Amino acid sequence: MTATLNPTDRFTALFEREKSRLPGAGIAWLAQARAEALAAFEAQGLPHTRFEGWRHTPARVLTETDFVPAERPAARGGHAGKILCPVTFHRVLVYNGRVQPNGEGSVYGEIPKGVQVSSLADALRDAPEALKAALTRGFSTDGMPFAALASALFCDGIVVRVARHVRLDKPLNVLYVSDDSASGRPQMTHLRALVLLEDGASAEIVTESVGGGRAPFWMNILTQIELGEGASLKHYRLQRENASGVQTAGTFVEVGRAARYESHAFNFGGALARHDLRVRLAGEGAECALNGLALVRGEEIVDHHTAVEHAAAGGTTRELYKAVLDERGRFVFDGLVDVRPGAQQTDASVYNKNLLLSEDADVHTNPEFKILADDVSCKHGGAIGQLSAESMFYLRSRGIGESEARRMLVYAFGSEMIERVGLEPLKEALTAALHARMPEAAEEAAR
Repeated sequence: MTATLNPTDRFTALFEREKSRLPGAGIAWLAQARAEALAAFEAQGLPHTRFEGWRHTPARVLTETDFVPAERPAARGGHAGKILCPVTFHRVLVYNGRVQPNGEGSVYGEIPKGVQVSSLADALRDAPEALKAALTRGFSTDGMPFAALASALFCDGIVVRVARHVRLDKPLNVLYVSDDSASGRPQMTHLRALVLLEDGASAEIVTESVGGGRAPFWMNILTQIELGEGASLKHYRLQRENASGVQTAGTFVEVGRAARYESHAFNFGGALARHDLRVRLAGEGAECALNGLALVRGEEIVDHHTAVEHAAAGGTTRELYKAVLDERGRFVFDGLVDVRPGAQQTDASVYNKNLLLSEDADVHTNPEFKILADDVSCKHGGAIGQLSAESMFYLRSRGIGESEARRMLVYAFGSEMIERVGLEPLKEALTAALHARMPEAAEEAAR
């Protein structure tokens, strides 16, 4: 009689089968780091509704689906119409978890001196010791079992390095494409990304995930970002999976003295999208701005958990997430700002605003502070509401039809987050995506 493995044990067995074939196999310090990450995953197990950070986010698709490692598709293509990021940017294509060579989907050859872009697998083959400090840096994955799993099982990823006082000349698009058309089976890929900016360096990075096929495809990404003194990173995250696609992402950011990190997250589809973003303002005068817009409909679930630690004086946090929900969509927001002792003159605000277009939509919001300093300015708030009857009446009284009036009000609510995008071509693409996700647009597409 064959014993049935529980879901957590399946990943342990997978690790034992695959560890000799994973990038960097044979490097002692990396093998140790992978083993420790797997142990951290095993200690937590797969999340469920009794799991503190997952009380409002059902993870059945992850615990009940038998995912297998993603296969190499026979051919690439069919996703061009879904890609939002302009082709004029530098691009690294990650197809079913594998970084494609420069000139074969990736286009980043003419980058400035002082900027290095490579696949993580290649970097571990060519110069593993250069990555040892980053890949063995300790950070807590408590409450983030999938980040620990990605650290153990990553099959590839990217490395971006920007040298001291160097500016990346144009945005870098990291394009994650998932495609199950080769087998039609539920597949998964675990990836890791390193973004390292030295003192005074600056860059704009757009990570975009696009899903194809019909079977569930689970993309699990762990990203580690380090910003030196005075460095600046604008990080745009665009997520649009297929109807049964799943994405779990964990991002750890360390911000040095007088450095600035900006995050702009946009969710445009998928069965489940969960992002854990942890930012540590480690140096005096460090700043972060965290923005997000989720358009949720059908049975989709979007969950953003953010945690900002003010570890030094004079730090600034500005955080605003918005969601538009229709049908039975669910949005979860948990935003914590932790002001540590000695982090005086902290200036922080956390807000979440939600617009419900259906009585069946569901929102759980929890902006909060933990303050252990006495000279601070901290504000937070959450709001859940429907379209204003007064605004609808005003527009209808001026001859605007009900459908167009709804579209105008939804657009006004969501466009505030798009206006914060500093890249004009990307802003135009996001505006088009916002219009395409309007309830009326979905109804028209179904007819």
